[in-house]
Amino acid sequence: MIKKYLTPILLIIISLLSVGLFLYKMNVSSPALNADEATNAYDAYSILKTGRDQYGNFMPLRFKSFGDYKLPLLTYLAIPFIKIFGLTETGIRMVNLPFVLLFPLIIFLLTQELFNKKNVSLLAAFFSTFAPGLQLLGHQAHEGYITVFFLTLSFYLFLKFFNKQSVVNFLIFDLCVFISLFGYHFSRLWAGFCFLLFLYFVFKKNLPKWSLVVFMSAIFLFGITDIVYKPTRIKNLLFFNNLGFSLKINELRSEGGSRLVYNKLTVGLKDLSFEYLKYFSPQFLVINGDENPRFGFPGISPITAFEYIFIFIGLYYLFKNKEKLRYLILLMLLFSPLSASLSWNSESITRSIFIFIPIFIISAYGVINLLHKKSIFLYLILTTSYLILSFYSWDFYFNHYPKRAIVLRGWQAGYKELANYIKTNYNRYDKFYITKKNGQPYIFLLFYLQYSPDKYQKESSLSSPDEYGFGQVEKFDKYIFNLPNDKNIKNSVIVGFPDDFSEVEKLNTKKIKIGTEEIFYIKESATTTL
Repeated sequence: MIKKYLTPILLIIISLLSVGLFLYKMNVSSPALNADEATNAYDAYSILKTGRDQYGNFMPLRFKSFGDYKLPLLTYLAIPFIKIFGLTETGIRMVNLPFVLLFPLIIFLLTQELFNKKNVSLLAAFFSTFAPGLQLLGHQAHEGYITVFFLTLSFYLFLKFFNKQSVVNFLIFDLCVFISLFGYHFSRLWAGFCFLLFLYFVFKKNLPKWSLVVFMSAIFLFGITDIVYKPTRIKNLLFFNNLGFSLKINELRSEGGSRLVYNKLTVGLKDLSFEYLKYFSPQFLVINGDENPRFGFPGISPITAFEYIFIFIGLYYLFKNKEKLRYLILLMLLFSPLSASLSWNSESITRSIFIFIPIFIISAYGVINLLHKKSIFLYLILTTSYLILSFYSWDFYFNHYPKRAIVLRGWQAGYKELANYIKTNYNRYDKFYITKKNGQPYIFLLFYLQYSPDKYQKESSLSSPDEYGFGQVEKFDKYIFNLPNDKNIKNSVIVGFPDDFSEVEKLNTKKIKIGTEEIFYIKESATTTL
């Protein structure tokens, strides 16, 4: 009787552990709300209150945000959570709760379709729960986490359709891919990957041709929204559109290099291959992860050395055992970093996050095959090693990571405290001059002050996008997001970072500190010049 229900019981335990890690210190280990979370939350709040986004656009399929035109999935999913929890950090981050709960189940089901081995499937689900590379993105309201959930679900449904050609399975699969396209930009490449799979399975495995037509119709519908909104952010992220890339080629040519050798194609292929291979290195997967402190930090291993070693062992057994879908699993792994590699940014977990799905599956397969009928002593050694490595990563994340200065600044800490200061002093001053050096300060004031969306829609104005595709809000209400030349302007407040003030000016300022880190200096000028 117990054996019959053992698998679902273990799955429930794994899912609850996943939720526990998500809820524990949710707003502490991610030490502040970042600008992307704030704008998604405020747009959800604005839709909830007025049916329009912060710029007054009715139920858009792209959110203008900072001029980067964010895809809408996260924002619309956040609306009920903002309704329940209010315009708060918890309200926007709870959007991930259903996906955190269901992710282990989906990975279990996908692995079952691949191997039909419950022990491998359970272990893959377990790895997904405790891998910081996946879960850290789930601890914040980020589009990538939700998108990779729907992509994982879509692969499971594709295999279900392949094994049993049910119209229902196909339609749900098609819907999941369609939904993922509105999640995060890397889903476009994965839609292309799915298209190639369909081509292969339709013509080689006798899948019905109508399925390919319906699938392409869904992709076409999404493409129409791209034509309508004309987002520029994707183009700006491509490495060959980056000014540094062109300057690099020109420098090589100026040193005597031939145009035949040094051109966009040859240099681009070299740079792309280098960037691509970085995503399989222990430096990225085990040691440092993402260089952006919001998504990684030395001491928080995206996966442990244990899982990394078992990637190779798992690949060996996949081909040794001649698993039916071994090439599909390998392609999923090899395709995962492509989107991130095309970007001029440094290694990015957000754009390569799907890589963890085949890693969990392959590593679990390697562990189970290596330990087949081996000694209990080996079991204990490997289990202990994994638990120690995992514990270290999570302990560092919960207890040390949020106290580091670079982390606090990376998360744009201090704006909540600044908003509280403004609430207290709003009626005392005519103007609040706030530095825009560290991103988009306006969105934090809209969020923490719970500024009326109806009122802001009449005031909203975004400057022309810069070379990275971002615009700036220069002012609204009493707030001007630039520092004045004269810091003794009467009846005003000037808010800047420590390096915005001279040592003499700092003597007459208030400070906003997070822990021991000085974030903002506040200079108050009364009706008489100080």
